[in-house]
Amino acid sequence: MTFSSYLAPARALALGSLLLAAASCSVSEQVKDKPTGKNVSAEALENEAYTLMQYRLNFIDEAKLGGQDILFVRQASDIASAQQQQLQTALAKGNLPLHLKMRVYAKNPTATNVQLKQLDYKLLLDGKELTTGTTGANTQLEASAIETLPIDVDINVKPAQLSGSTPAAFAAGLTDFTAANRRLTVQIRPQYVGASGRQVPASNFEPVQLVTVKKAVSAK
Repeated sequence: MTFSSYLAPARALALGSLLLAAASCSVSEQVKDKPTGKNVSAEALENEAYTLMQYRLNFIDEAKLGGQDILFVRQASDIASAQQQQLQTALAKGNLPLHLKMRVYAKNPTATNVQLKQLDYKLLLDGKELTTGTTGANTQLEASAIETLPIDVDINVKPAQLSGSTPAAFAAGLTDFTAANRRLTVQIRPQYVGASGRQVPASNFEPVQLVTVKKAVSAK
């Protein structure tokens, strides 16, 4: 047996030890580089919460035109002739107030508290902008909680907004959110402030769905 024969097992053992050490080092580096719960920054958790926030629009609670209740007016004939004349007179005098009261539910399904700077909203009637506003200023949206954000609209309806129709026709179906040709829609744009005070860039306005719309669940 030659001297090199005695060295073969030693070389094999040394090579095996070297490969084992390299493998251990590789696994160690992978574990070190893999992000863990402790390594996730507060900013990353907030950004995730922003994308998972859920907003739903409740049905209209109050609706008045010229002081008259129009909550259940579905067609112009639902308003008596005398009341229609009163609304027409108010329009001619430039004093036809529209009052709407509704709610938006904000649900935070995450484990991270979120600070809402404000919720911008835009009301569209028959596809045209009716009014804009903000609500929910400086509202704390706590983890796994739901907050109610009120939307109160008080505007004076102008003749141009009636597009040549009557106040009664303007009121017809305005509050009916279940109609196939729903007239009034709401778009929202939430703005957030990070815990560190950072200003989060505002997103675009998006339609807010009704509370009756269920979130789609993908089939497994």
